Amino acid sequence: MKQLLTLLFVAFVFLGCNQKQVVQLKMPNQNKSVPTKVKEDKTTVVEEFISNDSIIKEEVIDNSNNGSMNTVQPQADEETVAQQSININIDETRANVKLAFVYPSTLVSKYAKSSLSTISGYLSYKQANYNLIVVDSKNESYENINNAFSKLKEEGVTKVIALFTPNALNNLNKIVTDDFKVYLPLIEKKDSLENNDNLIFGSISYDDQLKKLSYYSNGKNSTFYQETYLGTKLKNSYDFIIGNSNLRKEISNDEKNFKNIVNDSRLRNSSLFLNTDLVKSSLILSQMTVYEINPNTILATQILFDPMLMVLTQERDRQNLIIANSIGDVDSKLKDEIATLGGNITFEWVDYSTLVGTNYLFSNGNSSLISTKIENNQAVYTPRLFKSTDIGFLEIK
Repeated sequence: MKQLLTLLFVAFVFLGCNQKQVVQLKMPNQNKSVPTKVKEDKTTVVEEFISNDSIIKEEVIDNSNNGSMNTVQPQADEETVAQQSININIDETRANVKLAFVYPSTLVSKYAKSSLSTISGYLSYKQANYNLIVVDSKNESYENINNAFSKLKEEGVTKVIALFTPNALNNLNKIVTDDFKVYLPLIEKKDSLENNDNLIFGSISYDDQLKKLSYYSNGKNSTFYQETYLGTKLKNSYDFIIGNSNLRKEISNDEKNFKNIVNDSRLRNSSLFLNTDLVKSSLILSQMTVYEINPNTILATQILFDPMLMVLTQERDRQNLIIANSIGDVDSKLKDEIATLGGNITFEWVDYSTLVGTNYLFSNGNSSLISTKIENNQAVYTPRLFKSTDIGFLEIK
């Protein structure tokens, strides 16, 4: 019996030593596995199962103090790379993108947050691995703007969205060189006295909007405007495009009583160009209704393309109101992505302008995704005219 047991043990050992052993190494995020031989000797075969995905990526959100946001970097398995030479097909839609957002907080804080949300929403929609550098220049002094761009050069960023006003143009022309492509959502090309091919201008044109609105003028023109930066800009555009006026009134910022302003017989049957902000325009419209002052048409630029207008006024107040809007139609999924993060490209033209520039820099030129194109370093908008309804705006065809 002992001899029989000994023979069986020896036979078992002999068979076990000659049998091939298979070890399976399963990679993360494995979908469908394809066996690939990596190492073989006389007794052992190791098979590594590699996912069909071209690249295995680990998303790393970097919120470090250098201002970077949402840095997503591919992490490679160093041991796998050392063992094998793998052909990698890179998906360009997820290529790493470096982009900067620069803004002077003391001047444009009203727009900065939603503009930044628009940029982030666009990059999220494109499913891009991106490094977004955010720099606050505080103001538009030469020193602060220069320091901001010096930091971007150190970071290796060349594509910049800069929320500066026209007052910064002189400094920008001195600082921005061939190292950068800078998109300026708030500035028109006509505002620049110098030709700098590295600056791309994105502001809407109030001149173009007033030209479009002038088709509805009966020639008996009147205008209200404010003593603000935008009010002055609109006044200058009005003087340049429309010119003649039977009535012109400046509305002070602290004006509260509009009786004496609207109770003017010259407004009756006139074409009133209402170049005042949303709140004051709403008060003017309601007071004209109260005092039965009925202009032939009331014409307004982008400044009144805001759904709050329907909250602040009654339908009869807006009966003869026509509003110009230069914001183009956008893919609904992109619009929702941006809205989720806090941007508003439906009614905020600064956000829409920021979107136009982000798409242009990301795509290295115009793309079919955005209808507004950039030509000769200027975003070219197509103004459309709208009437208001109880629930929103209806385009005039």
